[in-house]
Amino acid sequence: MAAPRSTDAAKLVVPVQPSEVPEIEPQQVKERPAPIRRTAPTEKLRPGDLVCPECGTGNPPTRKFCSRCGESLAAAQTVKVRWWHRLRFRRGPRTMQAGSRPSRPGDSRVKHAATSTVRRLRAAVSVLLVTFAVLCGIYPPLRTYVVQQASNVKQKVRGVADSALTPVRPAAVQGTAGPGHPARAAFDTFSNTAWIAPWSEKATTRLTVRLDHAVALRKLIVRNGDAKNYAGHSRPAALELQYSNEKSESVTLADSPEPQEIALHDAVGVSQFTITVITVYPAQGAHDLAVSEIELFGIG
Repeated sequence: MAAPRSTDAAKLVVPVQPSEVPEIEPQQVKERPAPIRRTAPTEKLRPGDLVCPECGTGNPPTRKFCSRCGESLAAAQTVKVRWWHRLRFRRGPRTMQAGSRPSRPGDSRVKHAATSTVRRLRAAVSVLLVTFAVLCGIYPPLRTYVVQQASNVKQKVRGVADSALTPVRPAAVQGTAGPGHPARAAFDTFSNTAWIAPWSEKATTRLTVRLDHAVALRKLIVRNGDAKNYAGHSRPAALELQYSNEKSESVTLADSPEPQEIALHDAVGVSQFTITVITVYPAQGAHDLAVSEIELFGIG
């Protein structure tokens, strides 16, 4: 008996022809780049630079990738300033006008040599000064000699400064005075006249001096007492000077008829001042004081 035919159509299998694959020519083998190993930096590291973790090159802090190997600088370390470098004086950034050149060829070497020379000179001078100071401290004769020389130089400088001073004449003088011996007599440039005024510890004896214009008073020359009768009147021992510049100072006089030179320090820009007698050298039985002459010297 014959086998029954299947009602489904038989499936036909169509063979697929393989596609043609083009031939590939042999390619030249490419050499792999040698890995960059961490080496010493090619340039001097500066504070704030980012050190590449791959090759060790310093990069400006504004970069994101290494300028040498291209590695990311996310894990880079920052160069820190050493503590002793912070003690050095540093100049700010140098600014130049637009269009100007920072230097000419060869200028950098000249400037570097000049800077090095100046630094060496400063270091040598500092060492000499320190050595000299130590010697002055441990060797008394040298210290005495230095003090004497400094005093001589000071005297010479003071002499030059004094030669530049000019006499200052008061425009008006007011103050307590006795008959025949007015306050003006203290500034009349005559040593044989005197200003004589009543004196008492309970009362105030003073002179008010007005100048033509503001000056810098530097020196007083005072002749104490009455030249005709020195022992017959008390003599000022301490004076207080009050200036129109709202400053004041006290001076001390010796009990001597010889001229006494007194340096002033706060009488700058003065147009008026007051002299007040604080204490006196008393004379037996006297109730007044006397001053032969007061001379003013200053600049202006």
